[in-house]
Amino acid sequence: MPPAARVCVVVPTYNERENIAPLVESIERAGVPGLSLLFVDDGSPDGTAAEVVHQSEQNSWVSLLRRPRKMGIGSAYQDGFKAAIDSIGPDVLVEMDADLQHPASALPGLVTAIGKGVDVAIASRYIPGGGISGWGRLRRMVSRGANAYARSMLGLSVKDATSGYRAFSRAAAEAVARADLPAKGFEFQVATLHLLKDKWKTVEVPFTFNERTAGKSKLGLADVAKFFVVVARMAF
Repeated sequence: MPPAARVCVVVPTYNERENIAPLVESIERAGVPGLSLLFVDDGSPDGTAAEVVHQSEQNSWVSLLRRPRKMGIGSAYQDGFKAAIDSIGPDVLVEMDADLQHPASALPGLVTAIGKGVDVAIASRYIPGGGISGWGRLRRMVSRGANAYARSMLGLSVKDATSGYRAFSRAAAEAVARADLPAKGFEFQVATLHLLKDKWKTVEVPFTFNERTAGKSKLGLADVAKFFVVVARMAF
């Protein structure tokens, strides 16, 4: 039997202190062998970094990358991927939010998909078996509209192009980490698929997206507007 893949889950944070311990516990319960967890904190004023340090003192597989200020979720993932590749050398890298909306129970499926020769495995809300819990009609319409727009403008085939829960092979993660992408915010998720669509194999794995129970959403109207503008620029 081949050895288990080394997996690093990269989690950007900003003011997510109360979610850190539950997230660490849920990832541990997922039971993925060879897993490490890297938090990338953008100078959170609420003590998020201190809580991550506390968790790392109790769990050797948890670590922290500090950044001085908010610099965008996209650049956080790129910096996190670079740090993980340099220090850990994982076979699989995973993007995951700190807000507990991405269930850790979906991790084994994403990692397994990469182990079968896939380069990008996307946890998808919009394929059979996937879904969303706790969203109202307007938020669902905005999400579906953003996905339809991205697919149409950029020629993407995946149903959930905006999902921020996904796994990458090391080679694909390296390509993302070193790319000069035009998106540093939430539109980063679409930009990475646009970057990888012609050379890398992608699959979608169904999961149910949960409503946030603690902390505040970082996605505002300005971010939504920026998403549509940046996608348009990428298309032309």
